[in-house]
Amino acid sequence: MAVYGYGRHSTDKQGLTEEAQRTKVESYIASHLPEQTYRGWVYDSATSGARPMFERPNGRQLLALLQPGDHVVWAKLDRAFRSVIDGASTLAMLAARSVYVHSLDLGLDTSTAVGRCICTVMLAFAELERSYASQRTKEALRVKRDAGKPTCSPPIGWRKVGKKKDSYFTPDMEERQQVAHLADLRDTGMAYETIQREVRNLRRPNGKRWNKNSIRLAVMAFLRGFPKSHAGREQPGEGAA
Repeated sequence: MAVYGYGRHSTDKQGLTEEAQRTKVESYIASHLPEQTYRGWVYDSATSGARPMFERPNGRQLLALLQPGDHVVWAKLDRAFRSVIDGASTLAMLAARSVYVHSLDLGLDTSTAVGRCICTVMLAFAELERSYASQRTKEALRVKRDAGKPTCSPPIGWRKVGKKKDSYFTPDMEERQQVAHLADLRDTGMAYETIQREVRNLRRPNGKRWNKNSIRLAVMAFLRGFPKSHAGREQPGEGAA
């Protein structure tokens, strides 16, 4: 079986950190994994930790090399992962491929029973954090909706004014006139495909052309009185204009 060392630094000014990481990793491999074949040092220089490990240039190459029973060793967890959640998902993927991980700062060695237990605990806490994050997002969106603030791209018949927390939706009268025309055509019994051909030269205020799907959603929004939610996805407490 093979063992690989892995490291990373963020900026060109951190060049000396590679030598420090490599020294620690190769010293550990020599003393703890002498029976494994050392296949070399894999390093992503001037690479942000915001990029998941296996989306980095050399990280992708490492993933392609790894086989069941192989080992990967790094000096610090933050050299490999952008966050605990990212790390946990990557560890789960490696475990599914029967690849062992050694993180020297944590004393993590997933080739041992204790190491696998620690990894399982990390995965559990990461899943808990994902659940909390999802709940926080839902609560924040609910608060914004209750305050009449935009939570997504403007629904048909509305346009967004302002930026970020100061943004809000206001009626887009130009688009509403177009939608009323589409609704009139539909009311004559015209099929959506036919309407699309009829208005092929008509552009929405955002510059996009009307297509069969957007025409269908526009007619739905018109019949519902242009709610502040996307057609087909009613939100509680959101009324018509």
